[in-house]
Amino acid sequence: MFDQTPEQVTTVLQPPFAPRPIPPTSSTPTSILTASQTSHHNGSAIGVQSIIGTAAIPLSPAANLPLTPLDSLPTITGSKHIVLVNDSIPEFLHADLNLERLNRIHGYLWMAGRPMRARALHRYRMMGFNMLHTQQMDLHLLKFSDRLLLKPLPEWILCSEFWNEYICKDAGLHASACGFLLSYVWLVVSPLDMKIAHELDLLPDWMTWIDWKERVKEFYGLINVNTLHQVNQRYQFGELRLGRINSIYRTRFFTSHFVRGYLYGYNRYVIFFQRNFSWILIVFVFFSLVLSAMQVGQGLEELKDNRTFLKSCYGFVVASMVSVAAVLGVVAVLFLGIFLFNMGAAVKTSKRVQRERMAIANQKEEAGKEA
Repeated sequence: MFDQTPEQVTTVLQPPFAPRPIPPTSSTPTSILTASQTSHHNGSAIGVQSIIGTAAIPLSPAANLPLTPLDSLPTITGSKHIVLVNDSIPEFLHADLNLERLNRIHGYLWMAGRPMRARALHRYRMMGFNMLHTQQMDLHLLKFSDRLLLKPLPEWILCSEFWNEYICKDAGLHASACGFLLSYVWLVVSPLDMKIAHELDLLPDWMTWIDWKERVKEFYGLINVNTLHQVNQRYQFGELRLGRINSIYRTRFFTSHFVRGYLYGYNRYVIFFQRNFSWILIVFVFFSLVLSAMQVGQGLEELKDNRTFLKSCYGFVVASMVSVAAVLGVVAVLFLGIFLFNMGAAVKTSKRVQRERMAIANQKEEAGKEA
């Protein structure tokens, strides 16, 4: 798809920037430190889990406290089997950096976007985009209507020690993480973009423009941002149109994704019909105008005895009545089909989850008896 001559890729993976303390020591408040932040000041960036003492935390917003890489990890991960993230970091990374769904349709992504880098944040704001947060990697840089989905950049992905410990050991994780960083190299290209990123909570609070420029320079020296052979193939494209990706999924995987597509964005049936059938109102308005004009024409001396005109009026009236009945029938059938599909899927999922939970409970009980 792309005419390019990639450079020889080395077998040894490495972080895309030099080691730095996360968060910077100069920005960490001296009066309020978590246990992990204290360990950071003693020289360990990621070695100790965070244990927050209630007496050490003031009543100010705790979300503004600088976080270490391990502190910035979520609490739990997993859908079928839920585990603590800090106890299962590799499992979390494989889920958090997963781009498999987009890679499945990589050959069709040219329909959803251009093979160009994403715009800078100030350009999206200038174009009137409302930027929304997502924690799902395969929704990052997807747009629909006037909305753009963006995944915030966490502290752990900025820590070279974290890369050496968890990411550089897996080529797939390394490519996906480098692609994620590349997307922010595209998004944040000026101090104005940095300001917007902080307003939207896309970057850690302690990140400064000087620090960002230095990181981008190091990233540029290690990752070829022109051939893109070191990043996940999803990042051969910038922003993608969610509506077209939904259409690709519904067509390419007709039997399994026809109803829900790539991202099912309807929490009520009324929203579904508003988004997909509002254009019918415009057609009916057009029909109403034409029928009103025909009715006026039949009252004119020049047209009331014109058989061609009367026949055309008759045909258009019949066609209008049939089209209205057909549209109502299609809407009714579609509503019934979606309703039955969702009900069947809900019942099937409920039974499957109950079986899985029962099996896990039985395994726990048997393990307890053996112990």
